[in-house]
Amino acid sequence: MLVPGLILAGWSLWKDSLPCLLVLVLMFPVLGLIALNMLEVALMRRRALVGMYLCDGSWLSRLLSRKVILMLWQVAKATFFTFVLFLEALDWPVWLWWVLLADAFLMYTVHGWLRVLLQTQVKPGQDGVIARRILVTVNTLLLALLLASGLMFEKQIAYKNMSLQETMLHAAQQERLACDLMSPLVRLQAVQHALTARFVHQGLESVDHAWSRIAGWLLFFFWSGLSLWAWSRMLLGTLIRKPDLAAAG
Repeated sequence: MLVPGLILAGWSLWKDSLPCLLVLVLMFPVLGLIALNMLEVALMRRRALVGMYLCDGSWLSRLLSRKVILMLWQVAKATFFTFVLFLEALDWPVWLWWVLLADAFLMYTVHGWLRVLLQTQVKPGQDGVIARRILVTVNTLLLALLLASGLMFEKQIAYKNMSLQETMLHAAQQERLACDLMSPLVRLQAVQHALTARFVHQGLESVDHAWSRIAGWLLFFFWSGLSLWAWSRMLLGTLIRKPDLAAAG
């Protein structure tokens, strides 16, 4: 489970010198793990849909039973989330990397414990997919809450003292990458973060209630929540084996 995390850490550390070909090579295993986890859940949903609601032998049943179409759709979605994960990883603070390291060990432990707990609650062979489905949601919510709460105590750039144009220029000029494919995306993400931070800070200045401020920060880090969702799927993808896919499908 540590290997994909190390890939992301390496990308974050050496982004200035990595050529595009190497960046794509680094993305490939992360993309595969995310797609694998998404495919497992999609197979479970399709099996329930076809088995419970569709007539045997119908054209819709035969269409949904084609795994190639389902796999291609999951790969397309996983590609989007892989790019989100790689972009957001560049802005993760050092303390969050230590949290994610602990998260990898915790997820492995909780996954095994949850599978044992579910063996008496679900049909044989289904404990793995149900455990991973639960952990994706719970782990993402906890990490998003930790990130939003932690960054509340970090010093933020005073974008409110800049104009919109100055904010966008300042954010875009902070990013330098060797990969021409990722460079525009990283600059666009930096501008989006800066503009969102500017508006959120101005809106939260008048909010005194602590829980309201936390709620505002959670909205601010919705995009980061997508990357943490992808992180959770990536980690859980390392725990999927061929029998698990067979049981799900």
